[in-house]
Amino acid sequence: MTNRFNKLDGMHPVQNTVAGECPLCLRHTTLTCTTHTMLERSDPAAHDGVSVARFVMTLRCDWCSKESAFLRLARTETKLIQGSPKAIYKTLDVEQIWPSKTPRELAREAPETVREVFAEAALAEAAGALRLAGIGYRATVEQIVKERGAGGKNLYERITGLKDLGASQEIVDAFHEARFVGNDAAHDALAYSAEEIADIAELINEAVLVLYVQPAQRAKMAAQRAARRTAAKQPQP
Repeated sequence: MTNRFNKLDGMHPVQNTVAGECPLCLRHTTLTCTTHTMLERSDPAAHDGVSVARFVMTLRCDWCSKESAFLRLARTETKLIQGSPKAIYKTLDVEQIWPSKTPRELAREAPETVREVFAEAALAEAAGALRLAGIGYRATVEQIVKERGAGGKNLYERITGLKDLGASQEIVDAFHEARFVGNDAAHDALAYSAEEIADIAELINEAVLVLYVQPAQRAKMAAQRAARRTAAKQPQP
């Protein structure tokens, strides 16, 4: 699982840049921390020197230059470094607070059933029901492998079988990640962070781009070229 926000570690990550999707222009780009303010911090004396701090911060999109607001949750611990105590801040989660989160959608080129299941998972993610979102994104993958005609007696075998149908190893690995997360949520009630669930959703979205959107675009362009050739061969009046 990737950690797209590890560059926001530390107490003052202003001017640090992270990769992600801008909530305003929806592009996958880089965002720069412009403001960062502590809201509260639990008493470290009550937890063996470890506490949790909450911050509000703004990230500016390096593509559209607009700013969005996030709530950052960080684990804090004081350690001796070269004989001197130093506070260490490790980011646990980053939650979008403005603009309001809207549910994700898959491209229209994806099959309708796949889009419907993904939309239900996205609604759960936007509402903060992350276990349900994990289960829903796993179900999305199950619909995709079913639609692609992959064989096997279980989801593991069907995902792995996508390689025989032309899918890349990257797509197979991404779908196995979604399967792991959904299984953990369904069978062990394991709660992944909002960032980790978002990563799964983005992996599925990228796979849909390769499996459905790009082939549809290529087919459309091929049809346009064929029509142009046919028109060029027609006798001129």
